[in-house]
Amino acid sequence: MATIQKVNNKKGISYRVLIRKKGLPVITKTFSRKNEAKQFILNLEGNRKSYLFLGNLNNKTTYRELVEDYLQNEYVGTNPQQQRSRLNHWLNQFGDKKVLNITKMDIKQGLSKLPKDFSNSTINKYKKVASVVFNYGIREYGLPDNPTRYIRSLPEKKGRARYLSDNERRRLFKACRASKWNKLYLLVLMAIITGARRGELLSLCWNNIDIGKQTAYVLTSKNGEPKVLPLTNSVIKELQKFNRNDSSLIFCSEIKPDKPYFFFKQWKRGREEAELIDFRFHDLRHTTASYLAQSGASLLEIADVLGHKDISVTKRYVHLCIEHRASLINRVLGGI
Repeated sequence: MATIQKVNNKKGISYRVLIRKKGLPVITKTFSRKNEAKQFILNLEGNRKSYLFLGNLNNKTTYRELVEDYLQNEYVGTNPQQQRSRLNHWLNQFGDKKVLNITKMDIKQGLSKLPKDFSNSTINKYKKVASVVFNYGIREYGLPDNPTRYIRSLPEKKGRARYLSDNERRRLFKACRASKWNKLYLLVLMAIITGARRGELLSLCWNNIDIGKQTAYVLTSKNGEPKVLPLTNSVIKELQKFNRNDSSLIFCSEIKPDKPYFFFKQWKRGREEAELIDFRFHDLRHTTASYLAQSGASLLEIADVLGHKDISVTKRYVHLCIEHRASLINRVLGGI
């Protein structure tokens, strides 16, 4: 049985949850708001494992231990280095603190220590990665609560949709072909043709390419699912210049062949030579979507190519679809 007690102290009013269950010691947890205490009880009563987790006085699981367990058994993204970088922020805040003792205020304090020049979008990503670990603990070990759920995400700017004009694309291709890294053009070409994410392309191995079927097989995409990338004749022709029949990375490091090539220096130089302003590598993906929209592809078709599970993410290209339809109607029906 769980009850809520209202507590008055120097810091103000708080609400203490008392949990009594036969065979287990009395357990308490304090919240600053009554609705948070109520939600905690609802979560607890719906999950028997949570009682066992709370009632185990020998349970000294730390956030660090939970993070390591999550990375080893759960994480399936394409950029573990970035994920680890964000998790390191939280590990520095309360890595050796017991998971049960981490509160909403701990999370708020951790977010406040992020660099001041971070955008709202970036801050939300740090909050999200902390949340993912707590949800893993809830699902796998009966952790009773996720303290990040009580913190609102910050408002974000409308999604970016910068893409290459035809002239910009030609200039970029010319600069990439002249790069000292002989695979920069291939990487940029594949990014535009497939709409794949940087991490997905860098993870490709030669045995993921089927020259006959003109496809590339991504084992793990951002959403955790495999996907097939159709390839054009131009991509196949470029791949055949380097073609190997083994499991090595296509875009491998020259020093550490089992790691992707760190191409940002060459990319920056190529971008500058092409005189591109305010253009990032991820904008190649926006370029794919924009070209598809301008050619008459529906939002569902664009979402399928990009691998968006939520079509609302794809809606930033809706104006281009409308422009195409307006042009089509005027061309076909304008004389009526």
